[in-house]
Order: sequence, then C-alpha cells, then structure tokens
Amino acid sequence: MHIDRLRMLVTDGKYSLGPHALRHAQEDGFEKEHCLGALLDGRVLENYPRERRCLVLGRYYVTLAARVPLHVVCDYTNDREVRIVTAYIPKAPEWESPTLRMRKVRLR
Repeated sequence: MHIDRLRMLVTDGKYSLGPHALRHAQEDGFEKEHCLGALLDGRVLENYPRERRCLVLGRYYVTLAARVPLHVVCDYTNDREVRIVTAYIPKAPEWESPTLRMRKVRLR
C-alpha cells in the first residue's frame, strides 16, 4: 500500500489498533495518537507485499525538543481499513538504529 493511501485511511478514521499495539504502547509509554501521528508523518521503512503489511517509521515528541522513533506495523489486507498490528520503539537487540536492523551473527 502506498503511504498516501494509508494516510488517507487514517485521516478518514478507517483504522483499528490491535491488542499487541496497545500492549506495547502501555509498556513503552506512548499512546494511540503517537501511532497515528507516526503513520501520518512517517515513511515506509519496509514493505511485506506477501503479507500485505508494511513497517512505518515515524517519531513522536516527548518534549518540544526531544523526539523518539516509533515503528508501526500495518496490515492492509482490507482495502478499506488499516489495521495497526503492533507499534514499538526500535531498540537492540533487533535494531542498531531506527532504520537499520541488527545483523545476525551466523554460528558455524
């Protein structure tokens, strides 16, 4: 799904938040509005066309000067609604930075 279509659906209120996204929000200290803001202002970082999902990188403000990166995974199997599967703050061990996954070390 193109980011503009995703934004249109969110703006029109055609979205739902899954329990996993709500749990991460509670654990990591962000809110539903931060997820929506990330979708409206962020960019698609990874696309998973087989699953009809994408990973969006956005940010939310903790203070006027401090922003925190936020990853939001969206499911678009339903063309008329975006389902926010999960949202989380990218950090180790999976992420080196908000845009770079940690390299997996291969054991011999």
